Amino acid sequence: MAINIKYRPLKAFLLAVDTGSFTHAANQLGVTQPSFTALIQDLEEVLGLRLFERTTRSISLTSAGQDFYARVQRPIADLEEAYRSLADLAAVRRGNVALGALPSTALSLLPVATGTLRQAHPALKVRVVEAHNDELVALLRTNQIEFAVAAQAEPASDLTFTPLGEDCFCAVYPAGHPLGDEPGMLHWRDVLRYDLILLSQGSNARQQFDRAVRDEADAPATALRYDVTNMGTAAGMVRQGLGVSVLPRLALPELNLSGLRCTPLGDASARRYIGLLHRRDRSLSPAAQALVAQLEIAMAEIQPRLLPLPPMTPAD
Repeated sequence: MAINIKYRPLKAFLLAVDTGSFTHAANQLGVTQPSFTALIQDLEEVLGLRLFERTTRSISLTSAGQDFYARVQRPIADLEEAYRSLADLAAVRRGNVALGALPSTALSLLPVATGTLRQAHPALKVRVVEAHNDELVALLRTNQIEFAVAAQAEPASDLTFTPLGEDCFCAVYPAGHPLGDEPGMLHWRDVLRYDLILLSQGSNARQQFDRAVRDEADAPATALRYDVTNMGTAAGMVRQGLGVSVLPRLALPELNLSGLRCTPLGDASARRYIGLLHRRDRSLSPAAQALVAQLEIAMAEIQPRLLPLPPMTPAD
């Protein structure tokens, strides 16, 4: 036989036991005493047992009431804790967010976004995994991160991409370098004339560079290339006169570019969209949504500090 289990009569029963008074229990539950008595009577009727011995001055548990109290006290406490826990998650009072980020976005967007999030929601915990775009996709598909701040990749049926903003790659060279004397905007073919300091294989910057050079007609041969992992290392090597680098515009405000010049490349192949990548079959948690909102604000705030996007030259 199915039993109609209602939370409110159970809560009334527990309050009556804990306070030893229907009057005090009714006040805690926020109902009148007659309404409270009706809740207890409804519970006794459902169970088919008397739970309390009542007089005009006191109440006491029957043996059945004592057994019932021992059985329901912990489950009701666990149920209420589960509700409080989910309410905290929904209100972003607590939670964990694991996200992935390209090095350029981790450098420029994540510190501001997570700092603001910490001020608003100090109990939230954020874990950031820096990785290349292909690695971020793999981490998403294996549920190791909830979402990624990444470059737009090839369309995939299992992933959703939401743009945050447009970015481009910039030539970074020492002050007084011949690239600074080039008329008009710079292109891939202009930087290929010089020794290059490039981000390592697997990075989005390197992928776009290799793809652009492969498609560049009559591209001049580069005499020397240095592969580095860190954008700060690339800038330091440029400062030492070891070559020219190509770095994401988004990261430049956070790098030490003293003594260097930066010029955005006008090629269509030097452009990319930065955005939020996540699995199509999963909804973002409230904590992740709160972080996404801060990332959107951080992207808007960094825009005035970025070099202007040049007019885009279509690929030949």
